[in-house]
Amino acid sequence: MSLPVISNVDLKLLSVFRTVARSGGFSLAQAALNVSQATISIHIKNLETRLGLTLCQRGRSGFALTEDGQRVYDASNALFNHIEDFRSLVLGYERLVGELQIAVIDNSVYHPTFQLGRVIRAFGLLDHNVDITVHVAPPNQLEQMVLGSQAHIGIGFFPRRLSQLEYDPAFTADMEVYCGSQHPLFDVPEDKLSPQLISQYRHAQRGYVSYDQLPENEKHFNFTARAQAIEGLAHLILSGQYLAFLPVHYARNWVSQGQMRSLLPLEYAYSSQYEIIRRKSAGRTPAEKKFFELLTTEG
Repeated sequence: MSLPVISNVDLKLLSVFRTVARSGGFSLAQAALNVSQATISIHIKNLETRLGLTLCQRGRSGFALTEDGQRVYDASNALFNHIEDFRSLVLGYERLVGELQIAVIDNSVYHPTFQLGRVIRAFGLLDHNVDITVHVAPPNQLEQMVLGSQAHIGIGFFPRRLSQLEYDPAFTADMEVYCGSQHPLFDVPEDKLSPQLISQYRHAQRGYVSYDQLPENEKHFNFTARAQAIEGLAHLILSGQYLAFLPVHYARNWVSQGQMRSLLPLEYAYSSQYEIIRRKSAGRTPAEKKFFELLTTEG
């Protein structure tokens, strides 16, 4: 692929492509772009010709990005974020303008004290002209989004340390091991439970935590399933086939409904530190700086 200097026409075509990809298809992008499907199709075809790539597939099976299309979409998001950052840093001075991309782990909405919605409200009450996007993703994806400039700020659990990122504390979460109501251990009296008994059953591992990063009393578990996101672990627990660790704030609703039970919390419970990550080398726009300030005071 050979791409000359990016022109205004290229930026327009990429902008149309981003809207189509975000909307999930040509017809769904019509309202956002205020043009016909035929015009959108011409723009996408021109971009594909320009890049020498097939970006999407559409037909009876529906709309889908190709592998190249996903790569171009990710790169174009980073490109437009950089453009907005440039405008904000160079032209906006201390005005809150541009885009703000926030990426957060998938279970934080249930936390009793950390409330991202409260932070967004505090930001919204300020005098700003900022377009905010909130992404929800597992920890390893949060890292990649921040590193790839797809997100200005990531909020989640990060067991590893990457030299390109800055880490600031956000909140703590208590972790306990749970079983579902259909699991053989659900009705076993507490005084009959033991680590030896619990270790005999199948466990689901958090896919974003390596074996070396596991707590010592979790390393002897029999892992036969895994999930990259907290919600995936909840599904495995509710199946009655697996035990797994969950944040207490996330499991509380199922526990109150009698669908989950914590096992030996005195033996297995521990506290996990959730953090805010930002890329070290990135310029801090006024919008990002203000939102980070609110995260550390209002969150």
